[in-house]
Amino acid sequence: MTVKWGIIGCGGVAEHKGGPALYKAEDSELVAVMRRDQQLAAEFAERHGAQRHYSTVEQILADDQVNAVYVATPPHVHAEQTIAAAQAGKHVLCEKPMAMSVAECRDMIAACEGNGVQLMIAYYRRFWPVAQKMKQLIADGAVGEPTMARAHCTSLWHPPTDGSVPWRIRPEIAGGGFLWDIGAHRLDLLLQMMGDVESAAALVDAIHFDIEVDDSSSLVMQFASGAQGVGMFYWTVGANVDELEVAGPGGRLIATNVDTGDITLTQGGKAEQFHLPWPNPTHLLLVEHYVQCLISGEPNALPGEEGMKTTAIIEAAGQSAKTGSFVALDTLG
Repeated sequence: MTVKWGIIGCGGVAEHKGGPALYKAEDSELVAVMRRDQQLAAEFAERHGAQRHYSTVEQILADDQVNAVYVATPPHVHAEQTIAAAQAGKHVLCEKPMAMSVAECRDMIAACEGNGVQLMIAYYRRFWPVAQKMKQLIADGAVGEPTMARAHCTSLWHPPTDGSVPWRIRPEIAGGGFLWDIGAHRLDLLLQMMGDVESAAALVDAIHFDIEVDDSSSLVMQFASGAQGVGMFYWTVGANVDELEVAGPGGRLIATNVDTGDITLTQGGKAEQFHLPWPNPTHLLLVEHYVQCLISGEPNALPGEEGMKTTAIIEAAGQSAKTGSFVALDTLG
């Protein structure tokens, strides 16, 4: 069996990350693409070797050769397009964040289950060697029973000089700002390392830029294990930081740069370092995993239920910022 893909949404993430992975993975072929601008869709198809191009979702979902779709559109249409794809009998790989709310996530999961198709959410960093190594070291007891975890990510956002408003800072399209766009990936890694989050409290605000979405978010989380977690995500810092830390009585494990794959394990004053670069393209290992799951019929490692957990943390953070109190994730949706 070969998984024959259609792409819904041919923007930057499909161009450089998810799209190339669809035809570089074994037993995987890109056959059709869709973008509202027909000319841009045709140019994308030519660059990436797709046989056909369309300008509507309905057209690509009617393509009988396509048996799986990659939803690479902005978050506000993820639920609608995933549900439509499921109803058309297509398996779905959906970009992150999964949806605009936990309620939408539940609708997506129900549609895929009801139509007998698999849903996977594209938190691709889970499959990177750096994340796999950290998970292995934690499971092997490198830090003992983890008591704390931290994700810390900063950069400086640069507003467009032409006065335009990019979709990533339009709440009705993106859901939110840096927390939704970049923080979501790091929250998913915390879930991978630590397990489920039970409750969260947060400050989520725009404190530097005059925008309608967050440029600064500070989260405190209670994991089901009893461990505590912190998430710090800021678009307001003129220096890039990308750290992921898990620690316990046995030591401290930190990815000093998640994207370059640099890890330091400190135990008893002795430090051991690892360098585990990312794959190229970034989504390759995720797509390879999903393709083999579709061929074998085995469940994938990031189904809708798992992807929804990050959306729940973000939704709880937003509620907490308004109420000033912890929000239990099981009260959402």
